[in-house]
Amino acid sequence: MVSTKVFALSLVVVAVVLFAIGYFLYPVLNPPEEKPSKWEEIKARGYIVVATSPDWPPFEYIDPQTKEIIGYEVELMNRIAEKLGIRVEWKPMSFDAIIAAVKTGEVDLGVSGFSITPKRTEEVLFTIYHDVTEVQLIMREDRAKELGISRLEKLEDIAKYNLVVGTGSGTTQLDELLDLVKKGVISRDQVKEYKDFGAALEDLKAGRIDAVYAETPVTTWWISTEPVKLVVVYGRPYWPVAFVASKDAADLVAKIDGVLAEMIANGELAAIKEKWNVTTPP
Repeated sequence: MVSTKVFALSLVVVAVVLFAIGYFLYPVLNPPEEKPSKWEEIKARGYIVVATSPDWPPFEYIDPQTKEIIGYEVELMNRIAEKLGIRVEWKPMSFDAIIAAVKTGEVDLGVSGFSITPKRTEEVLFTIYHDVTEVQLIMREDRAKELGISRLEKLEDIAKYNLVVGTGSGTTQLDELLDLVKKGVISRDQVKEYKDFGAALEDLKAGRIDAVYAETPVTTWWISTEPVKLVVVYGRPYWPVAFVASKDAADLVAKIDGVLAEMIANGELAAIKEKWNVTTPP
């Protein structure tokens, strides 16, 4: 009777030991398949999905004749993709939705005049920069003259004239204006945000707002192409501009950086900038 109990207990012990051995050896003997990297995934499919907000000429905008997305950054990204042996699938969306789409993997890359800021580097990876902009506050010339404005010394001076300023949702310019609201310098009613910068421009031209806070070269583009006379009343050096990728896409960023560095060195980037009249401020 005792020997039977001992035998049964021994079988239980052996079973537990074998289970434990199997449990610990299974991952070693059957390692999980390694997930392909972001670049390997893109290379295998043959194309990269790139989000952009096509309301920022000459960086990216809709060609009125062909209805295609064109511009400086568009040509630059297409050229980089060609050199990497892939094609670009452009996905238009509002600017303030792009970083979220990059982080969730809905798109592989964001190409839409993204400024490299400390806050954004906590959320995404940036490629090396391809341009540096100047931030500018622009007004209709007649409205500026009416208010006696020639040049503002600092952004806070918009409070002196009670200006209503439009800018884009999710932009660094909106962050600056809302910071002035938080500090009590201006009221929230003086800041109007837009999903589309083109709508901000139209409201400026129609006199529904007093100014638009944006960056070169879009401000330069508007001043040179719009029939309504526009002037810069405030400006200062701004952030460098680059493409954005998810935190797990270091290999993709490295591939793009390599090509972009070569294009800077051999003059290709300068030629594309000249074609689209993109001038980096001194």
